[in-house]
Amino acid sequence: MKDCTLHEAGQAFLDHLREEGKKERSLYTYARDLMQIEAFFGPDRKLGAIRAPQVGKFLKSGELLRLPNGKERARPTVEKTVRILRMLLVWAKETGRLERLPLPKDVCMGRSAKYVDHAESAAAIPTES
Repeated sequence: MKDCTLHEAGQAFLDHLREEGKKERSLYTYARDLMQIEAFFGPDRKLGAIRAPQVGKFLKSGELLRLPNGKERARPTVEKTVRILRMLLVWAKETGRLERLPLPKDVCMGRSAKYVDHAESAAAIPTES
């Protein structure tokens, strides 16, 4: 389980959310967020090989903050993508796919925090509802 790729973990995470009763529209938008995350890290990247500095780079990256046409992404869209990444990583840790959460210090480490200020990327991260 610990040797799964980001893509495999993402698919298992979506299956888990489907089993929990998430609506198909939500699953569709989550899958799009996961595709964006995979585009940055690579779908074949081993989940356990992702480190906090790399996550920090993603949080500041053009792939997260800008649309393909170069325009800035809407803040709620950025916040949702960051939330989905955090949810995936927390779920992966809870299910034994990760030993440690590879989140930078300024990102909440669990599901309990309401918001975390991201000065570098100007994004706040809400918890899942």
